[in-house]
Amino acid sequence: MLFPFNFLGSSATPLLLDVYPSAAAAYSVRKLRTAYTGSAIRVRRSSDNAEQDIGFVGGELDTTALTTFVGANNGFVTTWYDQSGNARNGTQTTAVNQPQIVSSGIVLTINGKARLDFDGTNDSFNLTLFTYTAANYNSFVGRRNLSGRRLISLGGISYLWCLWSSNQYILNAVTTGQQISTATDATTAHLLLTGLRDASTAIKMYKNGVLIASSFSSTTIGNSIESIGKYTLTNAHSFGELQEIVYYNSAQESNRTGIEADITAYYGI
Repeated sequence: MLFPFNFLGSSATPLLLDVYPSAAAAYSVRKLRTAYTGSAIRVRRSSDNAEQDIGFVGGELDTTALTTFVGANNGFVTTWYDQSGNARNGTQTTAVNQPQIVSSGIVLTINGKARLDFDGTNDSFNLTLFTYTAANYNSFVGRRNLSGRRLISLGGISYLWCLWSSNQYILNAVTTGQQISTATDATTAHLLLTGLRDASTAIKMYKNGVLIASSFSSTTIGNSIESIGKYTLTNAHSFGELQEIVYYNSAQESNRTGIEADITAYYGI
């Protein structure tokens, strides 16, 4: 079998969005699409507030370039670039609201992969507002710092997908309500969380590939997405770490296990 050539011109295994294309938005500390030629993140260093784009080496975040730029200081992410091709970059111009990625010259990691730390108070990224459709899919990778605190993927007037402060999983995949887990989970473990809604009525949530028992709660909500790591209506922020978010304006149910297998293999979940 012939594999496509990567951007360096050498033979490479297809990346996640090569195999499962047409994502509406995609953010990661790894390269997700062979044709993507941009950077992963833009970083501000604490010593002088200078900024620099940080790209990839061998499909992974270029941590050598990152630590060379930041030095022995702290590094904060000002932009998390959208690799989908739709230019939905997550941006944060206010310094105190920028998630951290380097602490005293050391790249923050989970399982050896870089992570973005959200402080639970004001850290988030802003997005140009877009809406989720009748069928949609969202996988994200992260962990929260404490039980009883929030781990939020994409948000807006409605948070799309989160592990909430009630220790329940909540997915707002429709405008008429939300899917809520029937049991609580106090975990602070490293997680892959997947939520989807097909074009009819099925709304499902998965934790590390396993279906979460849940029920539907009928509540009128919006369908806007305008942030990463924040529920804008109540100014609630994520208190934890994020590594990857992949969102489709289609259910992707037939591709779910393949997408999840790719993600779990890379992050060691």
